[in-house]
Amino acid sequence: MEQFAMTSRRTQRLRVAVAGVGSFAQRVLIPGLCVSELAEVVAVFGPTPMKTQEVADRNSVPGVFNDYEAMLDDAKPDAVVIATPNDVHLPMSLAASGRGIHIVCEKPLGIDLAQATQMHDHAAGAGVRTAVNFTYRSTTSFRHLRHLVRSGAIGALRHFTVTFHQDIRASPLTPLGFRMLRERGGGSLLDVGIHMIDTVRWLAGEFHSVAGTASTVVRSRPTSNGDTGEVTADDTASFVAKMVSGATGIVQVSQVAFGRGGFRRIELFGSEGSAVMEEERNQSPTIRVAGAGTNGMIDEPTPDILHVSFEDFPRAHVERMLRSIGGVLPEHGDDPWPTFADGLIAHRVVDAVERSATRGEWVVVT
Repeated sequence: MEQFAMTSRRTQRLRVAVAGVGSFAQRVLIPGLCVSELAEVVAVFGPTPMKTQEVADRNSVPGVFNDYEAMLDDAKPDAVVIATPNDVHLPMSLAASGRGIHIVCEKPLGIDLAQATQMHDHAAGAGVRTAVNFTYRSTTSFRHLRHLVRSGAIGALRHFTVTFHQDIRASPLTPLGFRMLRERGGGSLLDVGIHMIDTVRWLAGEFHSVAGTASTVVRSRPTSNGDTGEVTADDTASFVAKMVSGATGIVQVSQVAFGRGGFRRIELFGSEGSAVMEEERNQSPTIRVAGAGTNGMIDEPTPDILHVSFEDFPRAHVERMLRSIGGVLPEHGDDPWPTFADGLIAHRVVDAVERSATRGEWVVVT
């Protein structure tokens, strides 16, 4: 794992360039960077000139580029945020680390374990700091669960269940997109499953072995030209996990679950108690706990220090990543932000689940 000297504060803003003008970049990453006192957004890259210019104008970003490497050379950023489709993360990451530019990359790192390994090794060899956009480490509900684990409120974790359901691909009429193509790094495992894998590592430690399955329920979809195209990526996946600690768990993800806009449920069962988090899009999350002295599950209020408002989330989230790549210690005793080393481990788990699904047997995560 990368080792860098850290300081309690940074005296100068990081010059940051952003690659990608997709939905999450527009809603969270770019607005958060622009209001942060830790960053100066110097440029944005996008493949479509008009859209990229509109995004830059809306956020008062001075540099607008349709050539990624030209942006790195001309804008001379300290760091770049890569928020592009998964199949171009590798060349963009290598171009940045080769120039000594620190990197924040959207998950997953690459389309497979080999690409993730190459990205990690190249960045480590170049001595640049890295971060992976594992968004849920910044959300109030997930941080609350981590607080309960760290504080010892539920004791030693014995077993867990993790569920993430979406309906974004439930209709067979939903057009074919890159996230439905395995060769472009798509699939429920790499799209949302890798988020939950990182969450499990955060809450329960390292994976030892997994046994699972991944399948494609809707096998063909309409294309933009009126034809029909083959879906090559999984849209649902489930696996059982054995952790190094001895705990066991079940992870289930689906993007074909009608009626689920973004449903997440995490159940943690420990030696001293239990904690259950449940949330759904446009609904307030709930956390309930139980222990030896409780009769069933009771509501657990979130400590004020863990709460992040919806309006302030973009800034709070990007600043956690900026501190990591800027060499600044986390605030409020937070855990260090995940780096490419963590993204690589998450890829190893995905790879193990895919190999287990093919072989029909337990696979050790290596």
